[in-house]
Amino acid sequence: MNKWAYASMTWKEVNDAVQARRVILIPLAAIEQHGPHLPIDTDNLIAGHYCDEAAKRRPDLLVSTPCIEYGYNEHNMDFPGTISIRPETLLHYYFDVGESFARQGFDRILYVNAHGGNAQIANLAARMVVTHTPAVAAAINSWELAKEAMVRLRESHSPGGMSHACEYETSVYLHVRPDLVKRNEVVDEYPLGRVDGWHWIDMLDGAPLQFTDIYSRNTRTGVEGAPSLASQEKGREFAETAIRGLIQLAEGFRSMVVHPRKDFRVKQSGGRDSAS
Repeated sequence: MNKWAYASMTWKEVNDAVQARRVILIPLAAIEQHGPHLPIDTDNLIAGHYCDEAAKRRPDLLVSTPCIEYGYNEHNMDFPGTISIRPETLLHYYFDVGESFARQGFDRILYVNAHGGNAQIANLAARMVVTHTPAVAAAINSWELAKEAMVRLRESHSPGGMSHACEYETSVYLHVRPDLVKRNEVVDEYPLGRVDGWHWIDMLDGAPLQFTDIYSRNTRTGVEGAPSLASQEKGREFAETAIRGLIQLAEGFRSMVVHPRKDFRVKQSGGRDSAS
């Protein structure tokens, strides 16, 4: 009953989790370049850490599932280490996983995404689970969970300082696996070639124009932001804020009242005579 990791459960323990109405956490991430200083599993580390730690602390509420490690990444393919899955394939994959949990009886499913290229796909997959199963599903980006701490501790220029392999992501990696961060390779780089007044990239300062350019057109290192301003202390606070936020979100998500569907369409009887 107290197991928090879905992959280590038996089928009887899965049934127990269904009976307890525990919320399913599905981490979504990517294998992609993160500059010369961070490993290519950065998004996986962040999504998995947030979900696993939240479930460890509240095994009565949460179940953390294996991370879906690959994402939509065509914009980064000019950099070595990047793997990209076609968006239509990824959408069906996300939906199939969510639907499988719904068919087992879980009624609350939460996609926790740590890669910008997955965000719209995750939102649509969650929407499909809601419309095609009795369960309800939702999606959230991992950096949104840490927003309060990011606003409070941020030192980088806005917009652009927290975008990719940046102050935020580097800090969290330093907190979780500092031994894998190549600190002597840290380089700050702000993106080029934006549409003035309408478009920029920043986790905390979203632009009105939705536009994702090919990364190699705008960055020489793969970095977008200021990783030089990262620290373990910031990473600890970012992660703790996100984990607490995820638990709070799941509490509200589980207790949310879901009203029955109603069909307001006019029903017409079949056959030609009914139309006369």
